[in-house]
Amino acid sequence: MKSLNDTQSRILDVAEELFSEQGFDRISIRDITTKAGVNLAAINYHFGSKEDLIAAIFERRVVPVNEARLAALASAEAAAGKKGPKLEAILEAFIRPAIHCCVGKPEGGTAFSKLFGRCLSEPDPAIEALLQKQFEPLMKRFDAALMKALPHLSRTDIFWCMKFTFGALHHWLLTRDRFVPSWRKDITVEAQTQKLISFAAAGCRAA
Repeated sequence: MKSLNDTQSRILDVAEELFSEQGFDRISIRDITTKAGVNLAAINYHFGSKEDLIAAIFERRVVPVNEARLAALASAEAAAGKKGPKLEAILEAFIRPAIHCCVGKPEGGTAFSKLFGRCLSEPDPAIEALLQKQFEPLMKRFDAALMKALPHLSRTDIFWCMKFTFGALHHWLLTRDRFVPSWRKDITVEAQTQKLISFAAAGCRAA
């Protein structure tokens, strides 16, 4: 996605926050312009329709993460050579960029995690088509790498491994600071990342 100016970024930040809190149907363009301190013409000029604005929100967040995932996977493959990377390296390439995007980032990672969760719980055909377009090439690359690392698994097995891995990752991003027992000692984000990678790897091997 091309670089954004201050007005575009402010509009996207506000729209992302409002949509994550109340959903796409409950928030109007007027709600966004009021909170962002811009007029309707600014949204029309920079984004077009409400649907185009929603697409821009997802493009801004998803595209860089998926590009980072593909770069990490390519790096792992290059380091491993013909034998291919180990399972943990593949899963790390998928998991770590998403955590880096959303954790410790004041510019909206948490709001987008909430928004993504809302999309999963309140399905919309247009948004599902948008996400499929953004994730399909990514998953083809990761599926191929996983099938090389786990040759005894079928394509169906790999699909479920990644579906459950994605579910665990997204749940952690949404609830990492909530629903924890009082006796739990605080551990670093890095330690939790490693636990998630290990958990996902064990699940894949168990399949």
